[in-house]
Amino acid sequence: MKKSILKVLTGVCVLSTLTYASTLRVSVPAYADSTKPAFEKIVADFEKENPGIDVKLEVGSWSSWQQKLQTDFFSGGNADLIYSTRAWVPTYAAANKIVALDSYLSDSDKAQFPASLLEAAKVNGKLYALPSVTSARNLYVNLDLLKKAGATVPTTWTQLQETAKLVSQNTDAYGFGIQGKEVEMEKYFYYALWNFGGSVLDKTVGGTKSALNSDAALKAANFYNDLIKKGYAQKNVTSYNREDLQELFKQGKLAMMITHGVLAEQISSEGHNINFVQTDVPGMVKGKKGITLGVIDAVHLSENSKNKKDAVKFLMFSVKPKYQADWIAKANLLPVTIEAGKDKAFEAKHLQAMISAVPNAKFAFIHAKSTKIIDILRNELQAIYSGKKTPEQALKTAHKKINRAARK
Repeated sequence: MKKSILKVLTGVCVLSTLTYASTLRVSVPAYADSTKPAFEKIVADFEKENPGIDVKLEVGSWSSWQQKLQTDFFSGGNADLIYSTRAWVPTYAAANKIVALDSYLSDSDKAQFPASLLEAAKVNGKLYALPSVTSARNLYVNLDLLKKAGATVPTTWTQLQETAKLVSQNTDAYGFGIQGKEVEMEKYFYYALWNFGGSVLDKTVGGTKSALNSDAALKAANFYNDLIKKGYAQKNVTSYNREDLQELFKQGKLAMMITHGVLAEQISSEGHNINFVQTDVPGMVKGKKGITLGVIDAVHLSENSKNKKDAVKFLMFSVKPKYQADWIAKANLLPVTIEAGKDKAFEAKHLQAMISAVPNAKFAFIHAKSTKIIDILRNELQAIYSGKKTPEQALKTAHKKINRAARK
């Protein structure tokens, strides 16, 4: 009889273990070499505090991340928590691949994040993602090249053109770098577009119409086109991605470009002898900061996750200041919670330059057809930069095609 009772109790214990143990999959793209070990530390600490939850970590390459997620979602083999970019949130939400987090987060959870970052992650008023990292862009200026050319650090777009002209005419370097292909190529156009008063869509979130038929859009396109035609930008613009421009700058062959904090860190860590300043994107009026690009990457909760509460528990655990200081600062990016922003890890000069730009940052539009709209815009911008179309022709084509895409 005692043996029978013992067997029953043993069975209950085993059943209890099977019932409450859960496996959680987390997919993260690598921002830097430090990403994987940092997340392995987060996982180890989380599992220690939550012995009933087994976390399976997947770290992959950004270059193939979108294709990986599309394949995973199509096959149903996606992770519970997925780190990606804010731009993809509307697409996944419209396809019912991710769920709104509102009901899974307490007010105290949400209060950890700046309200502006939470708003930027919403689709149709619902919080379909939480910010995972953020950053803002700065204008990088090679001071020695400007001194040689007799130019000054520009604070307006008119001054930027004049500085680019002087550098191009009086040195062997290019004046201003324009990104002409690949990731964020279209966003490089936004710097001029936004500061001239334009936008791609009629609304940043939920837009239904193209806004590229505006005078502001034409002025912005003409501005970049003039820099190219007059030789104030690098040659063969459409051959340069962001990293290519950064290499030119590090080699002392480019006087000005706009990018994120990683360039400053690379100049230092790679031993480049460049006397530079990391300053604000130019504005339209002297003495007033220009609008820059703010970027948010996001983490989503999959609709088909069987462990949603555990996934959110891990998510909130991972945003503790010590973990953000470990992996986000090392990737030369900015934290997403208010408390983490106070950590000494973010006091580095190049990170502080980005932080100072955040109040003047604007986020790119998000739309269920973001990928299609961006492809259209990239193609037409490349047509301008390569001289195949005039700005008027390219913007007219982009306007028509984006209108069709945005309404579908």
